[in-house]
Amino acid sequence: IGVNILAIIVTLIFLFPIIWMVMCSFKSRMDIFAIPPKIVFQPTLVNYAYLIERGVMEPLKNSLILSLSSVFLATFICLFAAYSFSRFKVPGSNTMMFFVLSLRMFPPVAAVIPLFILYRLWGLVGTYSGMIITYTMFSMPLALGVIKGFIDEIPRSLDDAARVDGISVTATVLRMILPQLGAALAAVILLNLIFIWNEFLFIYILGGKALRTMPIAIYAGIYTEKGVDWEYVSSLSTIHILPIIIAAFILQKYLIRGLTFGMRR
Repeated sequence: IGVNILAIIVTLIFLFPIIWMVMCSFKSRMDIFAIPPKIVFQPTLVNYAYLIERGVMEPLKNSLILSLSSVFLATFICLFAAYSFSRFKVPGSNTMMFFVLSLRMFPPVAAVIPLFILYRLWGLVGTYSGMIITYTMFSMPLALGVIKGFIDEIPRSLDDAARVDGISVTATVLRMILPQLGAALAAVILLNLIFIWNEFLFIYILGGKALRTMPIAIYAGIYTEKGVDWEYVSSLSTIHILPIIIAAFILQKYLIRGLTFGMRR
């Protein structure tokens, strides 16, 4: 009982900022600045109605398009790349793998200016394609490392059996290897989705004024003529975290195994 009580207390401490943010999203401006703070208040949907009128669906749509497209491309590409690194021992493959994985530690601020110059020359600034290329590139190291670790654990006898039956390499990956990578794919998808969903620097510099995502919309709501619009920032932030929470609940069955590099056969 004591351990359970302690776990509940620790959980509430961690969740308190999120709970308070959600509460503020349903408060009026007067209730937010009330002293002492109001725990019991009359909830209102005015803040959300205002955001819908101001076009909050456009940043949300942009975030969904960029996140889902980039995560899908990175995962699909790294599925075959990981299989190649795992099964085919090419000279220098370990070195190549090291350089690819080291990109995960590369500071984004060091790459944003060169990318901006290239994208301006190629006409990719403020476009979906330019941002999807950027996010896919920075999502691939994590996807490659996690998926390769799982494929290394899959017995090579499956590949041998498929080869004997005349199945091609592509079909082997899609029909024999892919069904066993549920935990790895869950971890890769969720972690890369969180990274892209919350990313600010690249979209701020490379996205231009035409391509705003949820982090940019939240940033724009902070600095106004009358100060910080906490009611709208709280509402935007609540909308912002909902897709990630939904994705985490959907993938939670596989997530623990994926994060611990384990497999259940």
